[in-house]
Amino acid sequence: MMSKKRIALSVAAGLGALVVGFVVYFYYEFTHNLRILLTTQQFSEAQIAFKGAMGETIFSGQQLKVEVVPAESLKGKSGLDALFASAPVGNKGQGLIEAYQKDPQKFKRYADMLDTAMNAKQVGEAVLRQDGSHRPRTSESLTMDVKLKVDAWGSPFCIIPVGERVAVVSGGPSRLSCDALPLTAEQIGKSNRNLYAGPSDVVVVIATR
Repeated sequence: MMSKKRIALSVAAGLGALVVGFVVYFYYEFTHNLRILLTTQQFSEAQIAFKGAMGETIFSGQQLKVEVVPAESLKGKSGLDALFASAPVGNKGQGLIEAYQKDPQKFKRYADMLDTAMNAKQVGEAVLRQDGSHRPRTSESLTMDVKLKVDAWGSPFCIIPVGERVAVVSGGPSRLSCDALPLTAEQIGKSNRNLYAGPSDVVVVIATR
């Protein structure tokens, strides 16, 4: 029988996969509906606003309800009107764009962390496909799209074995090196979370077979 610890890790891994899948699905639905309704600049700001809201939910633990608005509901709406219609439910009272305009740096911060986590997930999957006895120390040597094997700040990920799992860690906006991370392999291994932010906004994603 599986030990309680292994069962807990399996559940945590499943929840981590669900969180990332949730983000990818709603991000696709959001951008697919709005791409043709916004100018290039508005679309760019909308991406940051939406990803920032989702990133804040994931990394700060806030509650945020999201609903996908059918394309029919967007007919006759364009620009920011369409964005308000598609905004996460929790932001509609204040308005997602209004909140973004008040504090764009906060949204950019969480959007970068979310982008980093999504890349880290793909790096983790690539690492697990390799021979376990020859795992690289960083993502730099991986055979995959160059844009995917770096974080939002252009740095390669640190790859840290954690038992049968692999931790893919970004040094965050401070571009901390793998030797200067504020988290040790032991601390990461003891965490029951598969996706979280540590000190200095380092992003940790645990990949499990």
